[in-house]
Amino acid sequence: MRERSSNDGISIHAIAGTEVILLGLDAKPEASQGLLGFRIERRDGDLGPFKPLPAPRRFADVDEPSCVIQAFLWGDYVVDPGTTYTYRAIAVYDDSAAPREAKPVEVTVTTEDPEDQVHAVYFNRGVAGSQAYSRRFGDHQRWYKVEHQGREEWRLQLRPEDIPEREAYTWLSRGLEEAMLGFIAQAKGPEYSLRAAVYEFTYLPAVQAFVDALERGVDVKIVHHAKRQRLLQLKKDNDADTTVNYTDGERAPVTFKNKYVLDRRVPDSVCQEADATLKNVGLKDHANQEAFDQMMIERTRTQISHNKFIVLLKNNKPIQVWTGSTNYTAGGIFGQSNVGHIVRDEAVAGKYFEYWQKLSTDPKAKSSKSDPKDKGMRNWTVLQQRDLKGAPPPNSITPVFSPRLTTAMLDWYANRLAAAASCACFTAAFTVADQIFEKVKKKKRVAEGKPYQRYLLLESVTSSMREKYRKMAKCPQNRIAWGDALRRRGDDPEHQQFIETLTGLNDHVEYLHTKYMLIDPLSDDPVVITGSANFSDASTIKNDENMLIIRGNTRLADIFLGEFMRMFNHFHWRNEVNALSEEEVEARVYLCPDDSWTEPYYTEGTQLYAERLLFA
Repeated sequence: MRERSSNDGISIHAIAGTEVILLGLDAKPEASQGLLGFRIERRDGDLGPFKPLPAPRRFADVDEPSCVIQAFLWGDYVVDPGTTYTYRAIAVYDDSAAPREAKPVEVTVTTEDPEDQVHAVYFNRGVAGSQAYSRRFGDHQRWYKVEHQGREEWRLQLRPEDIPEREAYTWLSRGLEEAMLGFIAQAKGPEYSLRAAVYEFTYLPAVQAFVDALERGVDVKIVHHAKRQRLLQLKKDNDADTTVNYTDGERAPVTFKNKYVLDRRVPDSVCQEADATLKNVGLKDHANQEAFDQMMIERTRTQISHNKFIVLLKNNKPIQVWTGSTNYTAGGIFGQSNVGHIVRDEAVAGKYFEYWQKLSTDPKAKSSKSDPKDKGMRNWTVLQQRDLKGAPPPNSITPVFSPRLTTAMLDWYANRLAAAASCACFTAAFTVADQIFEKVKKKKRVAEGKPYQRYLLLESVTSSMREKYRKMAKCPQNRIAWGDALRRRGDDPEHQQFIETLTGLNDHVEYLHTKYMLIDPLSDDPVVITGSANFSDASTIKNDENMLIIRGNTRLADIFLGEFMRMFNHFHWRNEVNALSEEEVEARVYLCPDDSWTEPYYTEGTQLYAERLLFA
């Protein structure tokens, strides 16, 4: 939901998602003269008092917090779904010691309710490394010896299992766990079926939820990643002297002089961990043993069976699908940033069910000349949904499945990003594919005075990514942030800083696991691209993946944009502060005493100029 209001040269634009409201502020050039900042107040519901939103910085010559912000974009991250809020933006002028306040500008907006809508979207907290997490639960911080990037080291962590009554789990989930389990719980009896395709499958409550459904009489079938790796055991005189693991199952057996090879295949680590979790699930009724034994269907003939979706059927008719980036693990739900996405559309659910049926046969990767055209998985996906060309159809939902015959869809994603007229937002959990990199490293030509900006949110800037990052950052239209926690700065209580620590739930991807792209999200015709695929060659032509391309749904774009900016601003601020010297951090505590802070917002070509106009 979007609402605007203006008064005496000051305007406010409220963009409401489910649990985020973005506030785009603006001042006409004449109204920006002498502007010290804005004070923002909020009223919950139709009645009651306005209360100022907290702003931690203060003026150097004022002892108390001023509740003034010096920015033209602000986010309220403490709101509830389906709730009405009224905001007042009050421009503050002249002297910090005796400020003059302009007439308030008010706007009323209602957050989106995920219930009974075609799209219901649930983002977890995704920012365990935050002041809020440390402030709430910091008494439970502990040092743990962990393995990180191939070596053991001691790390300070704030693990949710150390905090009583699951309080941290609830805070970190932010409704994602509840929505996932609630989706499964909709299957109440024999008239329902659940068809799932999963990669990592180790979160016991989720696994138990499927089994509980099975014991309610629900027909439950789950295609799971069950890749085999090759185990070669080299023997001499019948005594093993070494063991070697091979993941390439196509290699021929190797014979060594004076030794012989015992060759067998074993499940890889992802499959082994899922199998171990299933052994910890108990049945209430022994009569359900056979259904339990038949519940899991192995997917072996693929690079990675990377899907994370569930199709809900009633009387054998697909009616809803749960999808997104969230693996069925504690780290996926409570650690790294993730999204769960319900689509209540029978046509879309039907497409996912057809895809699931094909996966359940464990087809080979590609058809041979003598095979039917759709025998191979890559051939089947392209026959079901041809590679897109040009813009997707207006007001449409287009599912796209992998693996595919070529990387044409990855090229399409890159071209859509390049075609954005004013704004593109993109998350990259691992790296930036060459196809996308070639687009975002270049400056786009736009009409004079028109805003254009790309927001790129990365998991990290690794050594392998450094050169790409340098070239992307060189383009002034790219605003980039990456996963980060605030570096500890002394013990001065003036900074009110807490040690930020992670949950310890994630080994490889610690911060950002989402996979989505937003094209012109603030327009009346946005495109949201979201799913399980990492916008990479492998996710396009090798892995089992699913993506949704939704055009023309401003409600959905508002939800995704709010969550994107919540994460982006959280990390971007930490990236900036962590790069500062001690003296620069000291100076950052205080607000600017005059209107010079506004200069970059009114200088054409700067990122803050583009951001002000985009969100105004």
